[in-house]
Amino acid sequence: MNKDGFTLIEMLVVVVIILMISTMAMPSISSYFQLSLNSATRDLATTIKQAYNSAVVTGKVHRLAYDLKSNSYWVESGPSEFLLNTQETSIKENRRKKFGNDSEKESPSVFKLETTITRKKIILPRGVIYEDLVTQETSNPIVTGTTYTHFFPHGLTEQTIIHLQDTSNHHASLVITPLIGMTDLYDRYVNAKEIFEK
Repeated sequence: MNKDGFTLIEMLVVVVIILMISTMAMPSISSYFQLSLNSATRDLATTIKQAYNSAVVTGKVHRLAYDLKSNSYWVESGPSEFLLNTQETSIKENRRKKFGNDSEKESPSVFKLETTITRKKIILPRGVIYEDLVTQETSNPIVTGTTYTHFFPHGLTEQTIIHLQDTSNHHASLVITPLIGMTDLYDRYVNAKEIFEK
């Protein structure tokens, strides 16, 4: 009697083979995301250094903008006068957006995209997201919206910690130092107290 079909043993052998292949493939998938995270930190550190150098050379205030919702970043430049009262200007801008009339709310920003560094918004590689950002000005980590790191022509920078994460739960931290535009890279989540209380 000839019956078509698979026996239970044949099915088990196929399942075992599939499990073995997927087990061997998992580390390569995990390392792919690790490579993406390393690539993102390297590219971001390069952009930070370019923004710092451009601010010093051109005499304009530069800022690195991070959009935590779309996981993107870009560099903008503005007038050197912005150097004086940065915090006060930010407070006035927030008040104007909240309480001003419609025409005042839509007034253009003094900062424009710095196309010599970033021609457009740069999106983080697939699988990499912003976990949060911390600055000396904020007591709590920033997890939503758009935030900035400012680079001033006289060589000072807002100290910022950028936390990145990938889908395999690898973490990376970029710490922008306030002098000489250097970025320290860590393969873990760096707590703000470790940096700001040194």
